[in-house]
Amino acid sequence: MAVKLEGAIRRYIGLSKDDKPADGLGDPLPAGSTFLETDTRRIYRFNGSIWVDADTIEQDTALLSALYGEVLVLRQLIEQVLITNQS
Repeated sequence: MAVKLEGAIRRYIGLSKDDKPADGLGDPLPAGSTFLETDTRRIYRFNGSIWVDADTIEQDTALLSALYGEVLVLRQLIEQVLITNQS
């Protein structure tokens, strides 16, 4: 399969009261596009469906990383118990 450019991330800037773009100048708006609100300094990212506050994304990512770490530790403990019980 030949490699092709699927879309270019777009960066928008405006006020918090401005409507965030719904399309990318006639094309579908690429996921990952950003909108900087100049009055609030907040950044929003388009996830392919909706605009999401970038701070929320970072907080969710940090929470998921912490939970993943806990699941790995729990898995190791369960494996140790199973190995011990098989002996």
